Amino acid sequence: MNNIKLTIMTHIVKLIMTIKCLNHQKSHKFICYQCNHLMCSKCIFNHSKDQPDHFNQIEDIDEIKHSLSTLKLDDIIDTTTTTTNNHCSNNSNSNKNSNNFKSQINNKLKSLWESLRSSTSRYQRLSTTENEIKQHFEQLHQYLTTEEHKLQKDIFNDKHTIINQIDNNVKNLKYLINTINILNKLNNNNNNSSDNNDNNNISNEDTSIITDTTTFYSTTTIMESITTSSSLQSFINHNNQTLFYFDKNNNFNIDELTKQHSNSSTSLLLDIIHKYNNQFNESTTNTDNNNLTLSSYKLSIKQPDFNQLNSIIKQSIKLDKIEPTESIDTTTNNNDNKQSYIFTTHHEMGATLINTSNNNSIEELKFDYQFDSTAPSIVSIDEYIYIFGGTGNENKWIKISMKSKSIEHIGDIKGIRGDIYISVCYDGQDHIYLVNGYDIRRIDRFNIKTMKFESYHQLPYGYGMQVSSMIFKGSLYSVAFSPNLIFQFDLTNKTITDHQIDIKPWSGCHDNNGNFFILDMKNKRFIKYNVEANQTINLNVIPITYEQYTYVMYHRESPTSSYIYSFGSSNGCNFKYSIESNQCEPFFRDIINKNRACSASTSISF
Repeated sequence: MNNIKLTIMTHIVKLIMTIKCLNHQKSHKFICYQCNHLMCSKCIFNHSKDQPDHFNQIEDIDEIKHSLSTLKLDDIIDTTTTTTNNHCSNNSNSNKNSNNFKSQINNKLKSLWESLRSSTSRYQRLSTTENEIKQHFEQLHQYLTTEEHKLQKDIFNDKHTIINQIDNNVKNLKYLINTINILNKLNNNNNNSSDNNDNNNISNEDTSIITDTTTFYSTTTIMESITTSSSLQSFINHNNQTLFYFDKNNNFNIDELTKQHSNSSTSLLLDIIHKYNNQFNESTTNTDNNNLTLSSYKLSIKQPDFNQLNSIIKQSIKLDKIEPTESIDTTTNNNDNKQSYIFTTHHEMGATLINTSNNNSIEELKFDYQFDSTAPSIVSIDEYIYIFGGTGNENKWIKISMKSKSIEHIGDIKGIRGDIYISVCYDGQDHIYLVNGYDIRRIDRFNIKTMKFESYHQLPYGYGMQVSSMIFKGSLYSVAFSPNLIFQFDLTNKTITDHQIDIKPWSGCHDNNGNFFILDMKNKRFIKYNVEANQTINLNVIPITYEQYTYVMYHRESPTSSYIYSFGSSNGCNFKYSIESNQCEPFFRDIINKNRACSASTSISF
């Protein structure tokens, strides 16, 4: 670790100290990270004058050396550890405390490590999802295979029975053909005749020698021969070197049998027939019975409606792309320039903008818009903030650009009803969904490209004001105010499912990833609710009183650290809750005291 720090320090010191300023012939002692410009002690004054917004991006080489020499890489590993808020002290935000100074390189290392952890975590989540998709279709394939085998089972059993029948009948046939051949041979011997092909003899016209292999004895080969043979004689002729080869298949010693029966062919024939009956009569009876019990089948095939089948499969599995609150940048250059802010409005037609990426610097903004009764009515998309309705603006909506820190557009809510306390959420594409209001039951939506409203679904009685709404994996979830209820609205088939929760929500927020954070002021409870698992986790409560009218919002500061901030009727409601550590602390107590109760707050990065 020391070698790494030494290498970094040596490289930077050489870069800055060995190159002199061409204008003043002084060694460079400063670097501006904003424009990557090296400066001497004289240059810095001109640069600060010409580029005042670069002030926070300029660092002294001595500060860099000190920061890197005291750097502990072990501290960077634990990215969930947070430092004490600078606003809790009496120090000015513009003054750098030398003991707490961290170089941009320190921040770069932290950013790189967090990016690596985030990328690794995301890759693992993608692999898990990939495997779940694979398992889903393996289950579908297994279902089809099982159905196939169920239909084939009886046919397979009957085919097996038929094979046994054929094998047994062929053995019967071989025995009888052998008997006939023996009789013919005896007759020929008795008559001393040289003609072996009279009408009573089983002819073996094809006397060519063939290789004797198991293939010729297989039931499949025998059935093929039966199919191609026009008569029993032709079947025997086709197999006279295998199944019906007399010298091989004859199990009788004719000379010995003839002696036993005193050279009587009649006695010998009766003995052979008697033995045949003992061996085959029972199996023949079973074979005949089996012939009676074999079933016939009629197969009916109806070509499936593949459009309907495709729809069923699509309904059984769906992959929704959820736009991340912060994009993953492999080079981290964009993330270095992107700043994270908390935007919180108040009753005096204004808002407070807090830059959490720059030591929580604060800027007060003025807008010609009343933000009372808009707590659940705000959503941020890219650099823009959208707010709908509110006291005095029930039929208005506003779009604010955070780059220009000014109102981009104020419009009328047309085509649907306006209200106060409209709960809104973004689908990650073109629409913001508006859920209910103070006395409206509905789900409507607003197209951010056309800036048009449309009625989407009428909710039944029993669904009132909502404190927070979120779209996750194809469904809209919404937390009711006071009743212990979360409803799930399927955006595809427009069906509603209710989920009971053991809390009476006063305020709520979400992480856009399936988790609600719900505050119950009356019972002094604070929970995390996961919509996939329908699971409630009790959290350390935010220490507020019922009279403070506190509202919560979610803020993601990095891929590994997220917070819930609370604002209310006074600065006494201002708290910062760490999701990772489950700890809460007072925060922003020294900002201008405004009544922020019931007013909109959101997190935004650009």
